[in-house]
Amino acid sequence: MASLRSTEDNRRRIRSIINLEGTTPPSFPLMDLIRLLFWNCRGAGNNKFKRNLVEIVKTHKPEILILMETKVAFSTMREFFNQPGFTASSTVDPVGRVGGIWIVWDTSQVNVRASIVSPQVIHTTVHKEDYEEWVLAAVYASPNPSLRERLWQDLEDVAHSMQQPWLVAGDFNDYANQSERRSFSASHNTSRTQKFLDRVNSCNLIDLGCSGPRLTWTNNRQGIANTMERLDRALCNAEWRSMFPEATVRVLPRTYSDHSL
Repeated sequence: MASLRSTEDNRRRIRSIINLEGTTPPSFPLMDLIRLLFWNCRGAGNNKFKRNLVEIVKTHKPEILILMETKVAFSTMREFFNQPGFTASSTVDPVGRVGGIWIVWDTSQVNVRASIVSPQVIHTTVHKEDYEEWVLAAVYASPNPSLRERLWQDLEDVAHSMQQPWLVAGDFNDYANQSERRSFSASHNTSRTQKFLDRVNSCNLIDLGCSGPRLTWTNNRQGIANTMERLDRALCNAEWRSMFPEATVRVLPRTYSDHSL
């Protein structure tokens, strides 16, 4: 995929965001593209999900697949993921039918090592032969505001000591401004969006933006009852952006779930 900005544009943007004007971010060897696919699938146990995922994997060939809100235990699906080559995993199963984060990967392409595992985030270290390691945080933020607050406290603790390239991506169950929400039935919550932006900034994270559909979630209602929001996104620190200056985020059309991929 083509870069949305030049390498030097990315470096200038990084410096301005983290107040490092006049300095140069750490430089890393350019890495081959690693294909990651994030999806809040809203249930992973039925045949419709399986048919959709087989087609998605066949088309986009991800090396690392991250599924959120799986609603079933990973043990019921292990053999299904082995067939397309995702033979290793780090997972948090749902409580009842609430939540769940699964990371599965193709060990012939990449190695992934889990370090922090909780119901709202899995932190892993990603290694590809001959390249620098980097840290991936796969997020499924709770719809419960108090639990979501706890997630951000944990992310801030990690951010304060993070020195490696760091990608934080998934379903944050929050949006950043009015342009990321379309609804006829409720007013815009300014304090909520400001809190979300403050949290992102306190972690020194950069929003990677996206191409494709901008609003990633819908309540699937019709007419004036319909609400759409950008709840899913990819954030990174300056070191990760410097390591992957050509990286882009592409949002795929919704299939099966109320979330885009």
